Amino acid sequence: MKPHLKQWRQCMLFGIFAWGLLFLAIFIYFTDSNPAEPVPSALSFLETRRLLPVQGRQRAIMGAIVGEVHAHEPAQLRVRPVGSAHAAPADAPEADPGPGGAGPEDAFFVPQVGRRSQSAFYTEEDEDDFFLNQPGQSSPPRARPVGPDPRRRAHRRTRSRRARWPRGLDGERPAAPLPGLLLRRLWTGEASARMLSPRLQKAMRDYVRANKHGVRFRGRRAPRRAPAELLCALRRARPRTLDGTEPPFAALGWKSLVPAKALSQLHPRGLRSCAVVMSAGAILNSSLGAEIDSHDAVLRFNSAPTRGYERDVGNKTTVRIINSQILTNPGYHFIDSSLYKDVILVAWDPAPYSSNLYLWYKKPDYNLFTPYIQHRQSNPAQPFYILHPKFIWQLWDIIQENTKEKIQPNPPSSGFIGIVIMMSLCEEVHVYEYIPSVRQTELCHYHELYYDAACTLGAYHPLLFEKLLVQRLNTGSQADLHRKGKVVLPGFRAARCPGEARA
Repeated sequence: MKPHLKQWRQCMLFGIFAWGLLFLAIFIYFTDSNPAEPVPSALSFLETRRLLPVQGRQRAIMGAIVGEVHAHEPAQLRVRPVGSAHAAPADAPEADPGPGGAGPEDAFFVPQVGRRSQSAFYTEEDEDDFFLNQPGQSSPPRARPVGPDPRRRAHRRTRSRRARWPRGLDGERPAAPLPGLLLRRLWTGEASARMLSPRLQKAMRDYVRANKHGVRFRGRRAPRRAPAELLCALRRARPRTLDGTEPPFAALGWKSLVPAKALSQLHPRGLRSCAVVMSAGAILNSSLGAEIDSHDAVLRFNSAPTRGYERDVGNKTTVRIINSQILTNPGYHFIDSSLYKDVILVAWDPAPYSSNLYLWYKKPDYNLFTPYIQHRQSNPAQPFYILHPKFIWQLWDIIQENTKEKIQPNPPSSGFIGIVIMMSLCEEVHVYEYIPSVRQTELCHYHELYYDAACTLGAYHPLLFEKLLVQRLNTGSQADLHRKGKVVLPGFRAARCPGEARA
């Protein structure tokens, strides 16, 4: 009986061991994956994948430093104050690696969805120290009380209650608004880069040092211009598109390829009232859809949808500005998606500051030229333009010359480009959620589940300075800015500039 007993014990031990392995495998499977998490879009993946650091083996995305990770797809990663995982916004271009930087092939991507980032600003608890230590402040810093401060505890409770509203994506998770004082500074046009968190300030400094596009600003700064003077300055950068007459495009036969009518001639009598709808998450729960659709023309950006969001963003689309990634990544479905049909398309791609068209054509940020040719040949009746790089950098020059601080030497955002285009076409432009309303949230885009407070003010694009410039031109009411996130801008036709005939 002893041999049989020994075999029985061995079988029992083997069975227990096998069950243990099976349980371990099941446990690992259900802890490492979360089927309930949303599947990220291919749009988000490609845009983030191309973003490389300005120095070191880290990825800088909208000012968030990502330690060899990719953001936007599910992963259980702990967010750190610096070196945290973040996703890229819809139009964040690439940043070159510095010495020893990781290339796109040797980096390991661990995506992430729905992670809250460190705030783009100092918290309100830090604001007293910040403003007391600014140059010209004569008051000495106040001493910190020893032990807990009951007023601060009450303040924290108030902030906690505010942070519970609003919710993004049908209440998926709470969205933290900006500190109240800093949001008011944006509304009044008094914000400064010094108010940004150390994370974003470092990212801005890194981009200035990297100067990927070889920017050499030689203009004269005039940051105190009156709104009428600023409007005239901005009017100098009239939207310009490739017309096929410049080399190397002339030799390639682009004259017969581009639309016969220039973008400025599509509406020769002009448009009365136009809407520019940002893709910001703050537009959720706004109920602005009907107001947006009431305008003569509506401009939207990249892959921002309307279906399912009509109540908040409306349904009408007249112009859609797309970056070069939209054309090159199959995940955007540029060829067959209805988003890009029956609208005026305007594409753009970063180029060197020198506007060397030969160099740009040979090495664009994303090769938009091949899909552009294919689309024009297949859809010759659809107005489709590529913005001239000189126009992009003229806008940058105007932002810098009207700003006291040094701005990032990178192209303006799609939002600012779209605003200027519509100002050239319309008598009046209503811009929604460019300068955030009281609904301001860390949700970057209303149609994508990604949170980062940096999306409000950016790091690659000079978003903060763009918004301050737009606020100086705002003729709308403060109530509309606070409740709707709406600014009202005059069109260039209304500008009366010295030495220039009125258009």
